[in-house]
Amino acid sequence: MINTLHIFCDFDGTIATADIGDGIFDRFGVREPWHTQLMSGELNIRDYWMQMALNVSEALTLDAIDEYLRSIPIDPGFGQLVEFAREHSIALTVASDGFDIYINRYLTMHGFADVDVWCNHAELDGNGRLVMTFPYAAEGCTCMTASCKRNVVMLRSNPNDRIVYIGDGVSDFCPAEHADIIFAKKTLAAYCNANRLPHYPYATLDEVAKQLGKVIQKRRVNVRHQAALLRKKAWENA
Repeated sequence: MINTLHIFCDFDGTIATADIGDGIFDRFGVREPWHTQLMSGELNIRDYWMQMALNVSEALTLDAIDEYLRSIPIDPGFGQLVEFAREHSIALTVASDGFDIYINRYLTMHGFADVDVWCNHAELDGNGRLVMTFPYAAEGCTCMTASCKRNVVMLRSNPNDRIVYIGDGVSDFCPAEHADIIFAKKTLAAYCNANRLPHYPYATLDEVAKQLGKVIQKRRVNVRHQAALLRKKAWENA
């Protein structure tokens, strides 16, 4: 291709068919009153996650996480998307506002340990406490994420790349606005429709791979002007 594509893909609800992060804290933690405070704006997302970490039960162990992960199906088309990217030498990055403690384990379970992953960090310390860090936090961004996925897009891509973004939820709004090609479902699709963001609707990731196959046949992928302006502004404010 004349232009280089870089695919960025959300994890929770996109690669995994459910939001694993929420599921873990539903099962092993206490989400209220902090979730209500988050939704009302009383609490920011990082402080919300820190409260979640402080209130997990002693039942949260790596073995317990693995048992839960085995109950969540993977999108049946993810393997096809990975193979498509490899076949065409296209970079594929998983960009998530979730945590490596479950994302890496889940991908390894399904045979995708070598996929590039950028996300928040969480680990169980020697006392069984859950410790979190947010390496890609953006003080200048007001999107509802602990670590803005726009930052991952900016850090992992080259200036001349054409950015492909795949997602489904609220944490995908900001990176999608900075992408040249958007694949959206559920809440992200509704956001794209409401804000007139051009996008491809999809149900499973094999549909994304098939559509991208058609895209690369054109030999040249045009930049989306508004996305390019936003990327330029983000670099200037970095």
